[in-house]
Amino acid sequence: MQQLKLGYLKSFVERTELNLEHCFSKLQEWENNIRLCYGKIIEQKIEERSDEFVKMILIDACFIIEHFIRYYYLNDEGWEERDPLFLKPWITEEVTHDLILLENQLPFFVLKRIFKLATAQADYPSFLELTFNYFKFFNAQNLRPDGVIVQHFTDLLRTFHLPPRGRLPERSEPGVILDHLYSTSELVEAGLEFKVSKNNKCLLDLQYHQGVLTMPCLDISDMTEILMRNIAAFEQRHYPSMTYITDYLKFLDFLINVEKDVDKLVSEGIITTLLGDSKEVAKMVNRLCKNLTQVNFSSYYLDLSGKLNAYYENPVHKYKANLIHQYFSTPWKIATSSAAILLLLLTLIQTICSILSLL
Repeated sequence: MQQLKLGYLKSFVERTELNLEHCFSKLQEWENNIRLCYGKIIEQKIEERSDEFVKMILIDACFIIEHFIRYYYLNDEGWEERDPLFLKPWITEEVTHDLILLENQLPFFVLKRIFKLATAQADYPSFLELTFNYFKFFNAQNLRPDGVIVQHFTDLLRTFHLPPRGRLPERSEPGVILDHLYSTSELVEAGLEFKVSKNNKCLLDLQYHQGVLTMPCLDISDMTEILMRNIAAFEQRHYPSMTYITDYLKFLDFLINVEKDVDKLVSEGIITTLLGDSKEVAKMVNRLCKNLTQVNFSSYYLDLSGKLNAYYENPVHKYKANLIHQYFSTPWKIATSSAAILLLLLTLIQTICSILSLL
């Protein structure tokens, strides 16, 4: 990758006629602010390895910008046929994977400033537009770049999953979090229906009405765990009182315990997956909430879980759930219960016929 990055740097300089010495000096001016975005180890070595640090930032930043430009003009300039990344899609996927990881982030202001330095006299979209285009697969709500301010790519991916700022749900009091919710299969046994939201693309927007829980579709792939784990880690560090994505994962963790919970959500179109194994999907969801702490919780989700629990615990629904669990939860129980009911009906018919014959 280092040789590839240097090749991209050369291409970027030729494309934009960027003055590398000027860019390097600007990065030195920004160095203290850049280092403040990272951990103490980097801060402690600020004098020791200053030139190496700035060089690393320069190479990585130019690589990312050039990669995003090529992706934006992929078809127009024929990069698919001559770029070493796009010639091997699995490498492109690995690069995208690395750009999602929280520990790999470059501050967004650095990328924007270098891009502006390099393209001040050229007709390019803004760097934010290039970034939106590159990560468009994750932008299910088709959000526009206007007015979006982010710290880095992981922050942007979190933003893609949030509802509009004016519709962010209120938070509970500190210490009040979701501690119980019946699973999908338990709620289904009680008569609750699950439906996929066909028009709503905001993953967090769950709706409940008269015994029906409507959820947007969650597409689970090999990238899902990486994406959600890094967004959750970012929330833990920077948004401990606004853990909206973590709230959703926690809610989903309660709904999904075993593979039959996944099977139900898949059958309703709420989950789509290419993993091919419901058990693995259940394990993945359950892993996502391990070792996470929460200060508070979405008040909306707390209210929603209260309604779902109340539905299950309603005596009529609970009796129905117990009846199904006791007599119809497995094929063997269904066969045995059906045979018993049939025998009871035949006995009743025989009794009625015997009584009628005596009249």
